[in-house]
Amino acid sequence: MYLLRAIGRSVATTLFLLGLVLSPNAYLAIRALALAGQGAIADYRLKSIPPAQYEAAISTAMDRGDGDLARSLMALAKDQGIIVAPVLEQRLAALPAVNLGNVLQQGWSCVVNGDFDSEAGFACVLATDVTGIGDVRDLVGEGSNYVQGKSVNYFTLGIATVGLTLTAATVASLGGALPVRAGASFIKAMSKLGKLPPKLTGEIGLALARTVDTAALGEAMNLGRELRFGEMQAPLARLFKPKSLAMVSDLATDFGTIGSVGGVRAMKLSAEAADDARDVKALAKMSAKYKDRFLGVMTMLGHGALRLADVLLTLSGWALGALLWLIGFALFLTRTTGRTARFVARALRPRRRRQPRRALAVA
Repeated sequence: MYLLRAIGRSVATTLFLLGLVLSPNAYLAIRALALAGQGAIADYRLKSIPPAQYEAAISTAMDRGDGDLARSLMALAKDQGIIVAPVLEQRLAALPAVNLGNVLQQGWSCVVNGDFDSEAGFACVLATDVTGIGDVRDLVGEGSNYVQGKSVNYFTLGIATVGLTLTAATVASLGGALPVRAGASFIKAMSKLGKLPPKLTGEIGLALARTVDTAALGEAMNLGRELRFGEMQAPLARLFKPKSLAMVSDLATDFGTIGSVGGVRAMKLSAEAADDARDVKALAKMSAKYKDRFLGVMTMLGHGALRLADVLLTLSGWALGALLWLIGFALFLTRTTGRTARFVARALRPRRRRQPRRALAVA
């Protein structure tokens, strides 16, 4: 019995000390999970990246003449308290603000291949959409498929509907709605290239498919063929139910937010990292937090800006440490309280007076 009690005391003391050491990390784990959508996961990962990796990424970006990425990475490194080699800062300062060769190359790539990696390449996509011609073409094309009973890309149809509405809003606001308009153009172009997450396009496309107003679609198509953009707003407002169309508008707004902070490449990296609309919204909030450093964040982390899979083991260790601390403390407290109670009970217990032994009667 004495041996079991000694072992119990040792285990309780060990668990108490172990949990005491690890329990502060449990708080960090809970905080990382609770604030995952606000960039807490990215914060955690960025702190674990060694300075040499930042310097290598900055150097590689400059070797490619990519001043935008190099500047974003430099700002991110300084924000993390990393001292970058002076030679890298000098090289970065010597880079031109605009690389004309890259601009022309990206523009030509968009015209020939339909793809884009920079604002210059994206300009040709946005130009056709701002005029409304690109969206009318998509609306009439997918609408004709719907009327004829053919396969319809409801995601493209929904984006074209939102895009035409945003075109009118952009003109009316003198360019105030341009970031959202750019977001809509981006997701439409990426969808055509097959570079949006299937889950994202699937969930939005399914919601749109269930709410098509056939009469409104036919009216919008007829007006679109005649390029009567101003008269299209009434049937476009009835084409889908507001809740379904809001999913597309929110997605365009989120990508527009990312683009206004980090440019086209930040939008593309975000599309690659996201699985669904919820991920895109989280990245939009993250971009608002990091601002000009966001492109660097996505370059360094990619999927890791959102994903917890490879951090779960660490989080589990923290949670286990907290659990051990609680168990150990409970055992420690129980034993200490029990001993104290027994000691007090003995101290307060009245002592019995010893009775004198009676003399043995002599027979």
